[in-house]
Amino acid sequence: MENKFSEYMRIEITESNPDRAEGYMILGEKLTDEMGHVAGGAYNALADAIGGAAARATGEVYVTQGCSQQFYSSTESGEGKLFAKGEVRHRGSRTCIVAVQLLHGDGEVVCDGQFTYSKI
Repeated sequence: MENKFSEYMRIEITESNPDRAEGYMILGEKLTDEMGHVAGGAYNALADAIGGAAARATGEVYVTQGCSQQFYSSTESGEGKLFAKGEVRHRGSRTCIVAVQLLHGDGEVVCDGQFTYSKI
């Protein structure tokens, strides 16, 4: 399914199945805060896109219901990539809960969280 916001944010989904999803965001100057680091909202957009891809991998339609994220390390702006991995923790009749990690290219976890999606 086409997602204009993910395209705008330069998010690519590289794997999506009913148990997990992976992808990355191409970084750039437009995603930075006043200190030159990738803004927290960009982290959230990537994590939500990956979590949503895992939730919707069954072909059903889900929308984001809620999330909680913890930030551990900042990411310098530059033209690299920020990677994401999402793993389905629960898939019920109405909700899907996905744990998501954001990582630098060297495998350092910089943020993780949990997203709840509601089936519509």
